[in-house]
Amino acid sequence: MLLPKVRPTRNALHRVVPHRTLTSGLSGRSLLLQRPMDDDGATTSPDRWVSMGGVPVKLMEFGPAIEEILSRAGDTGAPPLGVCSANLDHIRHFGSGGRWAETLEQSRSLEWLTLIDGAPLATEARRLTAKAWPRLAGSDLVGPLLDEAERRGLSVGFLGGSVETQEQIRTNFEVARPKLAVAGWWAPPRSTLGDDSASRELAATIAGAAPEILIVGLGKPRQELWISEYGALTGAKVLLAFGAVVDFLAGHIRRAPSWVSSNSLEWAWRLALEPRRLARRYLVEGPEAYLRLRRDSGLSRTPARPLPSMDVPERAPSRAPGSFLPAGAAADVAVVVVTYNNHDDIGPLVLGLRKEAMNQSIKVVVADNSPDDHTLNALAQYPDVIAIRTGGNLGYAGGINAALSAAGEAGTYLILNPDLRIEEGAISAMRRRLAQTGAGVVVPVLLDDDGSIYPSLRREPGILRALGDAVLGSHMRKRPGWLSEMDFDEESYLHGHRVEWATGAALLLDAGAARAVGAWDERFFLYSEETDYCHRMRQAGYSIWFEPSARMWHKRGGSGASPQLVALMSVNRVRYAEKYLGRGRVVAFRGVVLAAEVARLGKPGHREAAWALASRRRWDQLPHAVPDGGGDL
Repeated sequence: MLLPKVRPTRNALHRVVPHRTLTSGLSGRSLLLQRPMDDDGATTSPDRWVSMGGVPVKLMEFGPAIEEILSRAGDTGAPPLGVCSANLDHIRHFGSGGRWAETLEQSRSLEWLTLIDGAPLATEARRLTAKAWPRLAGSDLVGPLLDEAERRGLSVGFLGGSVETQEQIRTNFEVARPKLAVAGWWAPPRSTLGDDSASRELAATIAGAAPEILIVGLGKPRQELWISEYGALTGAKVLLAFGAVVDFLAGHIRRAPSWVSSNSLEWAWRLALEPRRLARRYLVEGPEAYLRLRRDSGLSRTPARPLPSMDVPERAPSRAPGSFLPAGAAADVAVVVVTYNNHDDIGPLVLGLRKEAMNQSIKVVVADNSPDDHTLNALAQYPDVIAIRTGGNLGYAGGINAALSAAGEAGTYLILNPDLRIEEGAISAMRRRLAQTGAGVVVPVLLDDDGSIYPSLRREPGILRALGDAVLGSHMRKRPGWLSEMDFDEESYLHGHRVEWATGAALLLDAGAARAVGAWDERFFLYSEETDYCHRMRQAGYSIWFEPSARMWHKRGGSGASPQLVALMSVNRVRYAEKYLGRGRVVAFRGVVLAAEVARLGKPGHREAAWALASRRRWDQLPHAVPDGGGDL
């Protein structure tokens, strides 16, 4: 919980007196373990938790931080400890509004200790607590930690960096730390780190070497994400996410002179050494992170703790393994499918759902918008599927509402496109993520027919994002997030995290959240209905999470293609803007969308889209709900 920011007062200042001294092995550095005292001499807690830009950070003195890390390395009863240092780059990734916000806090296999690093954070910490706190960068901590590990006989492993860099460290250690017990050296390629099975195999290999401390130098945010997901599998008691430490230990990067550090100019020093790699971080992304730091920092009453393991609740199994429950029975999952001429798609979807029904109770409800009986006839061979004839074309939103009305009681509702193929275990993985995070919606990975990942994750629509997408399209995929509604970054699809919305091909809804949000908005008919629903879900206080271990194959184009549908897609983007943006911004947003369509007049459908955006009277001529009454099959 965040408390209001406070101004420093004279009575809040502490003086520090020696508590005990720990002599650091080969370095000869004396580590002073200190215990702050109030002005009246009473002993107070030597550290405290604060929120720095939305990141839980433990403010500590140098000596106590070293001792806490080392004590955890020898503690067999505690969960593994992940350690990282927070600077502005860390806040950009893991702070409020960052791509990986709350991701580390969701870890159930280890506990995180985040320490302060970077001059802006040190300044903010002093402003919040009326006390100066030291910066505890990984490059400052690693030397004393290795010295003490050598003295105490703790084994250390190194993960990250190139083979050549690791060889240089080994050569240096032969002179500087000849008695350090090194369990092993691992320099995996990036492809290994982005593959779940390969990462698990790597973790098992590390576990076989039994390091007590594992130094992970994979770069931010990859190192923290890898530790969060696979760190406990390595068997290490402490995992240090220390980024460029391997380069420092190898002597490839020079430490900044003391006068640079004392004047908070280390960023300029590193930028001068590596301008191509660090220019964007410091000059483009840094200012935004600094604004988050000032906006979203405050005192925190309780530290971040690893969440308890949470099993997915399951109801009684289906009548027979692989069969579906009737509408009147309570189920773990009610699958909701809207069809329109999908008689060729329904068979593979049902087959995949039957495999998912082997260990959880599932009911399947299909709302058919088709103009003929072909899809319903195909469904007739599956008597345990609940099929509903909508009696007209209600659109995707209307079909979902019809199916939900008939679905009955369930713990979750899974909205699926009919042309999906589900990989085994996908629904269970989504339910686990839902239970672990308390989210309102969980979305899976969507794969194209060639096995490539479809960029299904999206950001909230806005004028600048619409402009970026209009000008650049799918080119320059590494452009800033404020210039693209689509998330093209490959790393976004490797790790679970919060998202703003995702394409509506597959959405797992918590039942309570679905009741709170209400019906889908049928004004959208097709396109932007999931954008609207996710927006309302967030407005209601629920989060939306991406689950990378849940995989589904999507043919795409299942809604068909026509010039009118192309026009409807653009028109519904404006409808959405009218619902949530102010009048002035709607005019600008509509102008950007219109300009994009004019620029693509030579492509099918875009001429119709431009005309529709230019004249609102044409909107009624676009596809819309055509209810004719209907009934159950």
